[in-house]
This record gives sequence, structure tokens and C-alpha cells, in this order.
Amino acid sequence: MDRTMNKRKLAAITVVAAISYFLYYQYTTPPITFKIDSRLVEINDTLKTLSEKLGLKFFSVYSFSTNPQEISDTIPSEVYKTIRQFDIKVIHFYNGPNSKAAEFVMDRPLSFLRPRWYYLYSESSLIEEEIVPSIEDAVKQHRGAPYYGFCQKAEVPNWFFCTHDSGG
Repeated sequence: MDRTMNKRKLAAITVVAAISYFLYYQYTTPPITFKIDSRLVEINDTLKTLSEKLGLKFFSVYSFSTNPQEISDTIPSEVYKTIRQFDIKVIHFYNGPNSKAAEFVMDRPLSFLRPRWYYLYSESSLIEEEIVPSIEDAVKQHRGAPYYGFCQKAEVPNWFFCTHDSGG
């Protein structure tokens, strides 16, 4: 009898903790916006300059570090600060021979259960995802396989607002 009561109490505490965690992050996480902030454009310009200066083909920038780690000190502190302010999980930057591209992946609570949201910069405006007039409408109308990749053009040239669900 005592053991059953303890299990019920533990289950109730777990449920309350999970709901509290979800509500806390739901209300403290800023809403996703389709607008490309000028600070993101500035970060992208800074990363383009650095990639050319250092001769890097691909690198990632997180809120406190980089990959490869050797370039951490070359990234201005303002970049790290802005990444944290915008709840960006990581920026993947590609400096190819014909085009430059950057993916600004948003840090969302329980992101492993949800579609991935990101801002995408493509110097050539060529992207893998399907370009749609409205991401919201495209997701609602999506039928078929449980995965998709949609992008909506942003008001800034060569920028897109995207979502991707790998189905699982």
C-alpha cells in the first residue's frame, strides 16, 4: 500500500515538473518571426569576410564557441552576444567556390520533437528546400511523407525563412 502511494506521488511530481518546464519555456521563448533583423545580416557579412580572410570552406558558430575551435578568438564578441539574444542554436556557414550560404538555426524548446526553423542566406538564391509563398499554408496543406522542407522569401534579398521536418 505504501509503495503504491509513493509511486503515485512520484508520478504526480513528474507530471507537474514536466508541465512546469514546458510552460516556462513556452512563455520565455520569443515567438518565431519571419522578419530578418539587420543584426543577422551584419553577422552574415562579418562571417563572409572572416571566411574569405581565413580561407575557410565551412565552419559553425555557436553561442559560446565555434567549430573548428581554432577560430573562436577571431569571431567578434558581438556575434556571440547577438546569437544568444536571438535564441540561435548554431550558424552553419559555407564558403563555396561559386556561392556562399549560411543557415541560422533557431534554438527552440524540445526541438527534437518539433520541426527545425531557420533563417537561410544563399548568395545565389539557389536552395534545396521548396520555395513557397507562405510556410504556414504549405505546412497545413502538406500531404504525403512525414517530412518536408519549405522556405519563404524574406524581404531582404537572398534571405529565406525556412522550416524542415525530417519526420521523426
